[in-house]
Formats: sequence, structure tokens, C-alpha cells
Amino acid sequence: MTAQDGPGRRCGSCGERYGAAVLFCPTDGTPTGPERASVAADPYVGRVIAGQFRVERLLGMGSMARVYLAQQLGLDRPVALKILHLELASEESAVARLRREATIGGRLRHPNLAEVLMMGSVDASGTAPGGEPFIVLEYLDGMSLSSALLASGGALGVLRAVHIALQICDALGEAHALGIVHRDLKPDNVMLVRRGADSDFVKVLDFGMARAGRDPDFATRDGAVLGTARYIAPEGAQGGRVGPEGDVYAIATLLFQCITGQTPFHGASAVAILVQQVSATPPDLRSVGAGRDAPAALAELIARNLAKDPLDRAPNARTLGAELTACVFAGRQDTSITARLLGGQPS
Repeated sequence: MTAQDGPGRRCGSCGERYGAAVLFCPTDGTPTGPERASVAADPYVGRVIAGQFRVERLLGMGSMARVYLAQQLGLDRPVALKILHLELASEESAVARLRREATIGGRLRHPNLAEVLMMGSVDASGTAPGGEPFIVLEYLDGMSLSSALLASGGALGVLRAVHIALQICDALGEAHALGIVHRDLKPDNVMLVRRGADSDFVKVLDFGMARAGRDPDFATRDGAVLGTARYIAPEGAQGGRVGPEGDVYAIATLLFQCITGQTPFHGASAVAILVQQVSATPPDLRSVGAGRDAPAALAELIARNLAKDPLDRAPNARTLGAELTACVFAGRQDTSITARLLGGQPS
């Protein structure tokens, strides 16, 4: 990843400059911070939102929202403040997505899911009109899985990959049990934070594209393709309904990537990748990069959960987690491996 001209973000460790969307340095994993020019022009830094959240600095900016580090006054704790861009505040679909992220996230309680604390609207201040919807989330001081992959050269090794995947399975298994499907699982939506001795404690983010139960929403009508091309299940790539098996496909894709250093399908455009998702056979894990050292049983489990037909995959993430655990521990008497996988010190 190369630095961009103009205001962006800078790594506090190596000093390298990146674009505004790069939250963690791909070289060393250090959180990046906005450069002074960005801070000076920022409309929120220094303000107190909703009478209790003092905005301290910009953490990142995407196509829909800005994310800030804020201090919750009174409780004296850091939080993440996600504010919808002002120009999108009147767009029904954008507001609905943020509201979905807040309401679904508020229903979920699991150690590996990022906690949503509240939702509100920015108040008017001076010449600022206000009205932008925002949500408040727990602040996670760590790095995204995508940054971890970049920092490690693309592959994480089998033990570390399985340790991360098992936590994702447990988190989304809880969502599936409540009838909630994430539908946009990808490395950018998985954070790795330190909890005790575990430096790879998982937090799954962003349920803005999630589906809860059988309720229709704007994103599932008219055959819309919903998700990210490299991680979307074949049924989603065709604009079909995506159930828990679609999240299972995404987890299998992430596990494949964490072990080998690349996703099963990649191409020059999203359309080219979607075509492969629908019609191409994924490569054998052991034929790609660092995957050559993976156990055959693990390669077979991943291949089974990359099946084109959702009925051929595990029915939900909790079942996938159980199958993955059984696969990795089958016939093993080495308790040190169990401790590293489940205790957070994979090597």
C-alpha cells in the first residue's frame, strides 16, 4: 500500500503516510492517526456530541461514515463514535443501514461481538446544521484482520488462523441462534485486540448489512448483490437469499486466506470474482502458498464449506465451529496445542 498525496493518515511508529481509510499500518500494525491538516478541517473534533461524548480524533473514514475516538464524559471511558456523512443524512438507505447496525448490534451479547452502546443524532452547532445519525460503540484498541494479514506477509499460520476462526464461529453462531445473518463478513470487519494473554482476541464488527429473521429490507429486494465479492457466497453473488450458510462460506474463505495468504477467488474486477464464486471450483488449500503444510482433514473441511450449494455446507457458524474443533483435535493428545488454540497463544 502506498502513501497518497494530500491529507491522510500517518503511522505513529514508522511515520509512513497512507490514505484516509487506512486505520492500521500494514507494515507494523500500529494504529494510524489523522495528519494535522485533516484534524484542522474536521467538523467534529473538539465538539461534545449529545452532551456527553467529547470527540478527540478521527480514527477512520469510509464511504458512509466517519469513525472517531471520543471520551464519554462522566464515565470517563473511551468510545468509538460512528457518524454518518452529512450528505447521506437524508438518504433513506444509508440511514437504514446505520440503524440496522445499531438495533441488531444492540440485541447481540457475546464477548467476540463489538458492543453497540447507543444511537442518536448530532445536534446543531454554529453554522453546522446537525441531524447526522450516529452510533456509539465500544472502543477497540487493536488492528483489523486485514492489517494483521498485511503485517504478517499475507498468511498467519494454521494454529493462529484456527484460533481466530473458532472465535468468529462462536460469535456468529450466537447471531445465527437469534436468526441474524451478518452477510458482509470480511477481514475489515474483524478486529484483533488484546484480552489478557491473548493478543488475537476477536471482535466481529458491522452488522449494517445484516438480515434479522424473515423481515424484508431494502438490501434484499430486486435481486441485489449484497456483500464483498471475494467473501460472498455463490447464492449471494447471484442476488439470492443469504442465510447462515452464507456466513459459513465467508468464514471458510477467511480461514483459507489466513492459512494460504490469498482468497480462493480473486480477479481484476468484482464482476470477474462474482462469476468465479458462482461457477469456478475453489483450489485445494494445500496447493496454494503456505497451505501446503495444512492437515488434509482441515483442507477437506474448508473445501466442503466452500461448496456452491448451501445445503452442502455446515448449517450455521456454531456447527462449523464444532466441526473445526473436532477436525483440529482429532486423535491429538498434545494438550499444549489445545492451550495455544483456545487459550490465545497460537504459534
